[in-house]
Amino acid sequence: MTIHTESQIEINVGVDVGKSTLDIVLHPLDLHFQIPNEETSIRKIVQILKSQNVTRIVTEATGRHEHAFVFACDQANLPIVVVNPVSIRRYAQAIGVLAKTDKIDASVIAR
Repeated sequence: MTIHTESQIEINVGVDVGKSTLDIVLHPLDLHFQIPNEETSIRKIVQILKSQNVTRIVTEATGRHEHAFVFACDQANLPIVVVNPVSIRRYAQAIGVLAKTDKIDASVIAR
C-alpha cells in the first residue's frame, strides 16, 4: 500500500500503544490504521511508513508495549520519538481534546 503525498507536506505519525493493538494516525492526512501489536504487523506498517516522507513518528512510553515498534522503526532508520504519556494528556487538555479513545489519542500524538 502506498500513500501518495506532496513532498512539501510534513507527515507526523502518532501511535497510541496498547497491549494488543497499535493505533496509528498520519497527520495531516487524517489516515488511521489499527494493527495488532505483534512482530509481523509491525514489520508491515514500518515498510509502509518507510515508503512515505515521514517527518517524525511519535509514540507514548508505556513501559514495555511500545518496545517492538520503537525497535523496528529504529532499525529502519525512521525518526522515532518516545514521549511521556502524561505530557500527551496535558497537551490534549490544553488544546481542548477531552474525549479519550485510541484513535483520538493517536491523532493528538500525531499533532
